[in-house]
Amino acid sequence: MSRVSLRFLAACLASAGAAAAQPAAEALPVKLAEVVVAPSRFGVTEERVTVTAALTSAELETLPQIGDDLYRSIARLPGLAVDDFSARFWVRGAPNREVLARFDGVELTEPFHLKDIDGALSIVDPQVISRLDLATGGLPVDQGNRLAGALTLESKAPAQRRVALGLSLSGVGAMGQGRTADGKGAWLAAARRGYPDLALRAAGRDDEIDPRYHDAYAKFEYRIAPAHTVSVHALHAGDALRYRRTNDPDLDSAYASSYLWLRWRAELPGGPTGETVLSVSRLEWKRTGGGRNDGFPFALRDDRRLDAAALRQEWTWPLAERALVRAGFEAKTGEMRYDYTLARQQTIVAGGRQVTVPITARASLRPEGDYAAAFVAGRVRVLPVLVLEPGLRYDRQDFTRDKDWSPRINAVLNLGRTTLRAAWGAYAQAQGLHELAVPDGETVYRRSEQAEQKVLGFERPLGGGLALRVEGYERTSWRLRPRWENLDNGYDLFPEVQDDRARLAPSRGRARGVEVLVSGRPGGKLTWNASYAWSKTEERLGSRWVPRARDQTHTLHGTATYAPNPRWQFSAAFQYHTGWPTTDVVYSLAPLTNGRRVLVSANGVPYNLALPDYHRLDLRATRRFVLKRGELRCFLDLYNVYDRTNYVGYLHRISINGTEIRDRREPRDQLPFLPSVGLAWEF
Repeated sequence: MSRVSLRFLAACLASAGAAAAQPAAEALPVKLAEVVVAPSRFGVTEERVTVTAALTSAELETLPQIGDDLYRSIARLPGLAVDDFSARFWVRGAPNREVLARFDGVELTEPFHLKDIDGALSIVDPQVISRLDLATGGLPVDQGNRLAGALTLESKAPAQRRVALGLSLSGVGAMGQGRTADGKGAWLAAARRGYPDLALRAAGRDDEIDPRYHDAYAKFEYRIAPAHTVSVHALHAGDALRYRRTNDPDLDSAYASSYLWLRWRAELPGGPTGETVLSVSRLEWKRTGGGRNDGFPFALRDDRRLDAAALRQEWTWPLAERALVRAGFEAKTGEMRYDYTLARQQTIVAGGRQVTVPITARASLRPEGDYAAAFVAGRVRVLPVLVLEPGLRYDRQDFTRDKDWSPRINAVLNLGRTTLRAAWGAYAQAQGLHELAVPDGETVYRRSEQAEQKVLGFERPLGGGLALRVEGYERTSWRLRPRWENLDNGYDLFPEVQDDRARLAPSRGRARGVEVLVSGRPGGKLTWNASYAWSKTEERLGSRWVPRARDQTHTLHGTATYAPNPRWQFSAAFQYHTGWPTTDVVYSLAPLTNGRRVLVSANGVPYNLALPDYHRLDLRATRRFVLKRGELRCFLDLYNVYDRTNYVGYLHRISINGTEIRDRREPRDQLPFLPSVGLAWEF
């Protein structure tokens, strides 16, 4: 895909969000179950309740967040890294595949629209969310077999009958909610339609690229007894992309994600609490490409489908005023279908001759398998100011032959106005049924990856509405699976056929860093926060330690919101980070037997070249109108206000003068200055 097309598509998708964590001082709760034991927690709730509630929903909606995307809306939290095109954030140097995503109790697999450009948007509508909890480290034993983090989402509890309509340059959406006449039942439904295809058509560019996406969510819950609630949920998302460009192969792609689940929650007064979730899901990936690539015939067909069913149950039992036990299990079964064919040609220099080599790849696989897990954790107040939570997790997966034991412990020490939190744990992540790199020739599943995490956190209110939070972490990993990456350009519609495609087989990995967060809530018209993070993420390739693709040594985030009155709010968000590593391309002239020389290229040392530093300022103005029927909220976003050219890589302009090769690097840039407007009407 051309650079202009990618930037224009990303602009139509309105590709950036804004949020930041704001720690609040917390006295040790009376109820042991309410104690926040683990460090590295950030969240969004409807009302500020504990230290995990870094933002309220009302605060989040006033910050610059072009695109109204959930994943992008939290992209400014400490420890996260994301580029302008993708919604897949990295957590403390780990890619998004190492982050558990759970929505209303069900695990989501690859919850992104438009996967051809690395998942430009998430499939969860932010207007249905009432609570968000992001763990960037120190995961307790109940939060799945992931190495890096966990994102937990809960939908709104429907109250009185309400309707909300939204319209922006990136899409249109609607949400409705209400309750049954007897007050025991409630319903919530929402749907969105993104129209970058219409924006492209209006700009006269629909002859080249035509993307579309939609998603819908619905739930109905009923209180069958005072302490028991049963709910049924459905989530569906789909998108498609058509690409046509002269001298490039055509692409037609379609993706779909469908989930249906039943959830039962119990909260017995003075007794145990728990939930049971039974779910079925289907995910589909389809790509068809054809035409000419670099002047040679090209044909690709990629058809995959995952069907899965899962059962999860968790319980918490209070044993006494100073102790409780949490335990649960999970079971999954799934079937995966891979049908892949690729036929193409390329030229190489061999034996002093330039020859054309045909390349074909075919795979037809039908793997299936089962997964089971169980965990138990005890929470004990060993001293009035000290709470410990040791736990143990067991994960078993038959198609990878994994049997992993993961001990973990979290602790919180409350010393008056100062709170200390610490975590240590062993982690294992098994390869998913859908994670075979079939385009790169993989046909065999590998053993689970392993990691050890250590986290230490400090929190303290500073007075005058200020609060301070400092965390340090270290993560070491081993038994890492080999993977294929495009080292020079990660954004191409056909990544498996590019010259920069390389197999990386790290033997170990390590990530460490320190994060400092200060927030200001003086109680007046101004609120603000600022954060700084120092981090380093590396992998050992052969005898060298090599940085990972989103390693950023220094990161600064800052947001501020000024509300002169209830009608107007003005917000600004700034971010800076040191340039990401990239891989250089090495060019040379290969001699032929006929006396000629031809230009050839090869990857340089992986991630041995640093990009320029990144920085950006975003602004938002919000105006509220109280109508006879409901409230209307209008907003204007200005993304990348001073039009900074931020690099995601380099373009190489090659010129040859005799035997001298000149490589003029130009920026493969991210998004330019983008204005956006939108409105939301709730009645």
